[in-house]
Parts: sequence; structure tokens; C-alpha cells
Amino acid sequence: MAKIFISYSSKNKDFARKLASDFAELGHEPWLDEWEIKVGECIPSKIEHGVSEADYVVVVLSTSSVKSGWVEREWKIKYWEEIEQNKTLVLPVLIENCEIPPFLKIKKYADFRKSYAVGFVELTSAISPTIKKINIEGVKPTEYSSDISALLSKIQARTIPLSQCIAEALDIAQKVKNDSLERFCRNELTGWDQKKLDEYPNEKPTYRLIEIFLSLDEINLQYLGWGGNVSNIFDYMRRDSEHFFPWKMLVLEPVSQIESKRPVDPQKGIMTITIRLKDIVPKTKTPNAPVFGYARADSYMNVFESIRVELTKRLLDLLPSIENKQKDNNGR
Repeated sequence: MAKIFISYSSKNKDFARKLASDFAELGHEPWLDEWEIKVGECIPSKIEHGVSEADYVVVVLSTSSVKSGWVEREWKIKYWEEIEQNKTLVLPVLIENCEIPPFLKIKKYADFRKSYAVGFVELTSAISPTIKKINIEGVKPTEYSSDISALLSKIQARTIPLSQCIAEALDIAQKVKNDSLERFCRNELTGWDQKKLDEYPNEKPTYRLIEIFLSLDEINLQYLGWGGNVSNIFDYMRRDSEHFFPWKMLVLEPVSQIESKRPVDPQKGIMTITIRLKDIVPKTKTPNAPVFGYARADSYMNVFESIRVELTKRLLDLLPSIENKQKDNNGR
């Protein structure tokens, strides 16, 4: 897979961490300074080595990063290499409105401003040829591996619904007798429930978790003090720990239901969820008391893309095992 150096401002650390984690889930090798640089090591030397070894440098563009000398130095090292090799090696990522540096302004950027999911799709499409090349060259063309490679291409191309891709993956899982993949496909198609989670606790779909803020109070989303920006609302809830409690909620719906939800602008939308107190505190004296949950409007679309990443990862992991199994059978 591709080695990807992520260049970012420390003020965008949360975004960079998520991006790196999602790259890793796809099988890539992300380079993030806080993961790679140990105490006592020379920071400039480690960064230069990371940039030179990377296949791509992803530049996270924000109002803070475009003012950072470190970020500019990192992507420019790869930029001159890009010119020398006549290849696309520097991939700009725009997460907020800012003054894009002149050398990067001529490049098409992956736009994360409205939706992380949409931006991630745009970004990975620039790297996907590397994935396809490895799939084709790294796996012996057999009946099953060719089916998997074809399905991976469909998943990446997004030409058919993801639920249909999972249905095809279920058929492959049954053919190769991979119980884990079969359970994954069935659960994604029919939805998850507590019984399934309890039966296979090690297979909990953590990729379906979304962050919500819980409160016994219902907030006024039309309050002018928010300034029309949903980020202001979440910043307020993070600060007011007395009235708002951060919680990870598992999205249980079938993938087809998630797929049918239309993406919205996360800067203008917020998702509200009403749950019962007993679902959070089982032994409470007021089990039916309502608790209000607030999440970003694109949370479901992020889960949807995480399901796509998880399916891709599982299919990629399956390829070597099929090849090895057939080699073993041929050798008997």
C-alpha cells in the first residue's frame, strides 16, 4: 500500500489523527509525527526522512497551517520531487476557507469543508491506483481472487450501492468459508442488535461509533449566539461539562438505511436524538426520563464510509489467505 505523510498544523491534530486512522484501515501506511517521533529524537531529521520515504504528502490546508513554516517546508520538499518525477505526489486537503499557497492553488484539492466523508472519497480516489496495482500484482489470479478484485474495484468506483457490494461479499464469504466475513456481511445487511454484540464481543463494530453529547436539557438550536455555525454549538457543549456529557453511540441500522440518508452540510446541520435514561443508566429510578443527544449532521455518512473502509480491509485481508490455501492444496 501507499506510504502517506500527513502535513498539518497542531491546531488540526484531531482531523489529522482521524485521517491517519482511516488511511491505516484501508491498508496504507500513514506517517503522523506524534506516532513516529520518539522522545529525544531529532524532529527535523525524522520529518525529512518521513517525507522522502513517503509515496504521497497530504497537506491539510487551514488558516493555521498556511501560516506554519513547518507545514510549508514539509510539502515543498515533496513538491520539487513531484516536478522532477512528473508525478502527482502532493495532495492538498481543504478543511476550512483559507488563503491557499500559490504553488498549491493550481492543484485540485479534496474538499472536506462540507463533509468529511465526501472529502475522504475524493482524496482516496487519488491514491486508489496504488491499491489496485497491488491487488492485481500481489495476488495470483484464481477464481476467488479475481472475484474479490472485481468487487474491490466496484467498492472503490462507487458505481453500485454499498449494500449490493456487501451482498456480493457475503456470497464470496460463503464460497471461501470465511465465517467472520460472513457474519460481518449479514450483520451489515440486517442491522446489529445486542444479541449479536453479546454473541461475538470481539467483533463489536467500533467503526459504527459516533460521538454525541447527552443532556437532560433541550438546547435552542436557533439561538443567535451560535452564529449559524454548528462548530460553535459543539464547542459550547464541550466546555459546559456540567450540563453536557460526551458519549459514544453505536449506530445499529442496516447499511441500506444509512445509505439512504442524504448527506448534509455539517456546518449548518445538527442531528438530535432522544433516548431513554435506562439505555444509559440501567438501574435508574426514572427509566423513561428523556435524554437529548446531539451529533454532527454528517455522522451517519461518516459511519457509512467507515463501513466501506471496513469491507475493503476485510476483502484485502482475504486475498493472501485464499492464495496460500490454494498453494497448500496444490502441494498435497
